[in-house]
Amino acid sequence: MSPSYKTPEEVNALHERIRFLEEALEANAYAMDVLASTTAIFGDTDRNRSPDLIIQSSLESIRRLLPARDMAVYILDSESSFDLAYQLHPQEDEYDLADAVEDLIQEGTFSWALHQNHPVCLPSRFEGENVLLHVISTRTRIRGMFAARFRQNDLQRHEMTLSTLTMVLFNTGYALESADLFQMMDRRQKALQRITEHQSRELLHHQSHDSLTNLPNRMLFSDRLSQAIHRHQGTDHHIALILLDLDNFKRLNDSLGHRAGDELIRKVAQDLGKLLDRSRDRSGRPLRATLSRLGGDEFGILVEDLQGLEGCVRLVTDVVRTTAVERTIFDRPVVTSASCGIAVFPYDGEDSDVLLSNADAAMYEAKQRGRNGFRFYTQDLNSRTFHHFELEKELGTAIEQDQLVLHYQPKVDLHTGDILGAEALIRWQHPKLGLLPPSHFIELAEDMTLIEAIGEWVLRQVCRDLKRLPSQGRDHGFRVAINVSARQLRQPDLAGDFHAILQAANVAPECIELELTETTIMDDPKGAARMFGRLREIGMRLAVDDFGTGHASLIQLKKLPADTLKIDRSFVQDLERSNSDARIVQAIVQMAHTLGLNIIAEGVETERQAEILREFGCNEAQGYFFARPMAFNDFHALLQDQARLPRTG
Repeated sequence: MSPSYKTPEEVNALHERIRFLEEALEANAYAMDVLASTTAIFGDTDRNRSPDLIIQSSLESIRRLLPARDMAVYILDSESSFDLAYQLHPQEDEYDLADAVEDLIQEGTFSWALHQNHPVCLPSRFEGENVLLHVISTRTRIRGMFAARFRQNDLQRHEMTLSTLTMVLFNTGYALESADLFQMMDRRQKALQRITEHQSRELLHHQSHDSLTNLPNRMLFSDRLSQAIHRHQGTDHHIALILLDLDNFKRLNDSLGHRAGDELIRKVAQDLGKLLDRSRDRSGRPLRATLSRLGGDEFGILVEDLQGLEGCVRLVTDVVRTTAVERTIFDRPVVTSASCGIAVFPYDGEDSDVLLSNADAAMYEAKQRGRNGFRFYTQDLNSRTFHHFELEKELGTAIEQDQLVLHYQPKVDLHTGDILGAEALIRWQHPKLGLLPPSHFIELAEDMTLIEAIGEWVLRQVCRDLKRLPSQGRDHGFRVAINVSARQLRQPDLAGDFHAILQAANVAPECIELELTETTIMDDPKGAARMFGRLREIGMRLAVDDFGTGHASLIQLKKLPADTLKIDRSFVQDLERSNSDARIVQAIVQMAHTLGLNIIAEGVETERQAEILREFGCNEAQGYFFARPMAFNDFHALLQDQARLPRTG
């Protein structure tokens, strides 16, 4: 078979074909390599990859694919306009890529190219040069536009790599989408972290601070006390722990209302804070002090680096004076005072619990000694404090165990000596301590909110005793007086509760006279007048006790539906020796008669006192001159014998 020969033209064409295939193979291999590296780069996009870095990486990869003179990426912003995000190696020509793109935007070609999913090659104003546009998008969203300048021949030689360009830009779009997602997640995570941190700080603050005053609470105060002890352990520095309790706060709170009580606590806290802020030690430096509200009406003050006992005395004296001022609470003047107890580290204890306990014992002693003052801890206070706490624990079961009893002190007609009634006085028959007067436990009962239960027990017992009294000793108008506290007066259904007790016992309401102190009434005259009205509606008699010790005016007395004024014993005891007391008593008697009120004097101990009262026109009296308070059986016998007690005239 003879060989086949090619013509020179055929040989040249074959060589061109082979060269074309070799170049295509090389270009495709290079394109696949670029695509693989680009995919790896974008596939590794994480929350730290910024959009600018993604675009830069994309253009660097495309530059390896295409011999563009200049290339750039335009990103679609939130206002649907395109901004130049990144330009790779811009050419400083008279007519640059930005001008070419602007021309295409003006022509509308740019907008058209956005909706093509392949490269778009367009002629430019510069001869022999084309502009290539390719949208950067995902399946759902246009992200931007790739633009490049090419010489016409260069672009024709690399048409085979344009499909790779599409894939690179497709990956770019998804990389930008992922970056946006990561950034959104980062923003949300940071916002959530800020919210969580803020809520954690608020929760920690709420757990460690008092919500009413924003002062450190007992938990934080104890922690700071422990830290202070740890810092000063083994040094010659001292720490003063001051516990402060407002005097008679519960009575004020009951008479004024809880909102007023809260406002008073806030104002006291502010005043104490200002005092500590301006206080200085002997060197003129600010005191290192912590003020805390420990609960209720109790405050704590921790003073570190205490310089001498006299400095502590000056400070606690200022604390007592700062507390004992008149404050306006909801347009009403309120006067407070405080009792303070002080324990000093390391003398009075070397741990926080012991110091707190000892300061509390000193504070209790300050209250027992008349309030509005302070006491330093001494070791003998512990036994007294223990006794106080034991009483508090046992009082809770005194009613259940039938340990409360009533004694009766007769009320006597000053003209005839007849017994007109009696005052029921509560006693506690303690199994170990014997018969305790109310001064030993009534304040405890108020602190423990037992006073309401005790008040109802007193009324029930009086009703039972009235049913057992001899009829011959109970003439018309015979009545038994019982004391009502400020806390009871604030009970919204006090009248209803008392009426139910009287009905259940089948006792006439007019046989009971309720005694309220003038101070209690004047703490809330409007509230007292309303409650007096309700009690009068059910038929009970009402008396203003300890009259003359408060600040009731004639106008206020006229508004009260009271039946009786009871002259305080402090005016009666000096009646024989004090002209001023005599004039006061005479004025009270005359005022009572003017208002149509019955008048009774308490604390009468001598015949001369009884004579003066009778001469002034006083109707009734009670006191040791006539009879001491006595057990029910003795009072029963007194009435049964129809005895007449000492009289004058």
